[in-house]
Amino acid sequence: MRDTLRTRMGWLHEWVGFLGGLVLVVTFTGGSLALFDTELTRWMQPELSHYHPEPMSDAALNQVGYIAAELREKGENAFITLPTPRDPIIRIQHFNGHAFIGTAYSPVDGYPFQTRQTGGGQLFFDLHHSLYYGPFWGNMLTEIAAVGLLIAVGSGIVIHFRSLFSDLLLFRPFASRTRAWMDAHILAGVLFLPFMVMMAYTGAVIHAPRLFPMFGSAHHGRPGGHERPHAPHGQSGAAPAWTERTPLSAPLAPMFHQAETQFGAGSIGLVLFDKGKVSMTKADSASFALSRDHAEFSDRDGSLLKVVTVPDTLHRISGVLRGLHFIRWAPLPLRWLYFLSGIVGSVMMSGGLVLFLMKHRSKKAKTFLFRLAETLAMAVTTGLPLACLAYFWANRLFWSDLPGREVFEIRAFFCVWAAALLHGAIRSFGRTPHRGWNEQCVVFAAFAIALFPLDLLTRSVTGLLSGFDVYKAVDLTAMTIGLMAFLIHRRLVAL
Repeated sequence: MRDTLRTRMGWLHEWVGFLGGLVLVVTFTGGSLALFDTELTRWMQPELSHYHPEPMSDAALNQVGYIAAELREKGENAFITLPTPRDPIIRIQHFNGHAFIGTAYSPVDGYPFQTRQTGGGQLFFDLHHSLYYGPFWGNMLTEIAAVGLLIAVGSGIVIHFRSLFSDLLLFRPFASRTRAWMDAHILAGVLFLPFMVMMAYTGAVIHAPRLFPMFGSAHHGRPGGHERPHAPHGQSGAAPAWTERTPLSAPLAPMFHQAETQFGAGSIGLVLFDKGKVSMTKADSASFALSRDHAEFSDRDGSLLKVVTVPDTLHRISGVLRGLHFIRWAPLPLRWLYFLSGIVGSVMMSGGLVLFLMKHRSKKAKTFLFRLAETLAMAVTTGLPLACLAYFWANRLFWSDLPGREVFEIRAFFCVWAAALLHGAIRSFGRTPHRGWNEQCVVFAAFAIALFPLDLLTRSVTGLLSGFDVYKAVDLTAMTIGLMAFLIHRRLVAL
């Protein structure tokens, strides 16, 4: 009976793992990159590479507040993001239908920086959050995939329970390709099991109230910086609906200092405007639990109207789950650990897709469904990383003053992804499907390694060896992944 259970669990793990894996590779890859969405946005604005962080002055905040008031008078739904250690400048942003864009200002004097417009790291969060499809159907697919991951994990534990501990010590990279892929898949799954279960569970719980309103309110107050099109890039909360646009006459600095008195120094990250009031809102990085705590002020005289905090235990639990999932509060080493775990999770799921194809190739290689499965697996396993690189390359190759350039960057991403899908289909439905995997893997590796020289050629570089900044971090990470891709493609030769 036990063997029968393991056999049934094997079937469940195989098919749920493959179908869910097609979505989960996208969400884990997008989520891993979204952990550094703010840093990626800075990389994609090379004009800021020479800026050295300085404390924000009251004069700069007031000046930016007046500029935001003028934009709202012109009908633009502007809001302000305040300097943080990850993004040490002031930004006035608005949602353009695809991304949060706007102008960067000096925190010293409020003078605008001349930067290119870019969707930045927001694209990767949208891929993770809703597959860039929309707030309902995209979320529904990621919700189903999260549940599928929990099912695949549970069935995998049943299958390998007898040898769970020995699998931790067993990895045979020079064995047969099938055995090596299986060992790597199991080892990664066992080592990073707690992380994947935690991410799948918290992700499912976060989406559940919006998808199934009967289980709770879909919006517990102000969303936590992650509900497109409401939330500004890299910050907590959505700008409320502007039904009227009232000119701001009161300076922001006194409100800011009073809000810091309420919530603590360095805790305010976002300034929202509504009819007759200004909301100084806590940043995502201010606490472990994401909350919508904010202080509301009159936009006429700056007087404090009320302080809004987390209302009850249910909302606090929701904030804790969001904090665990998005970790905006975390120090840099922990975010790198999340990034590594997410990448390993994506590789583990990609390995599962490869193993599925290996298992069924001998009997079903010429069937339409198998060739379609291989096309889709290739598109998410090697095509998606290629599209991500195309996004970075487009950011540097499109001229900086191109109108609507942030939209063209996103189009470049999807065009390259579609081209990778088409290339995968041509190879999968042809006679040499293995060449499709290798060609895409090698192209990805080459362009990932070449991102470093591209960065050096497309921005003004001084003091190359003086310190480790966000630009070097992105370049060297891409180079490292590119070198690993050269090693991995050798294991794809005989799929």
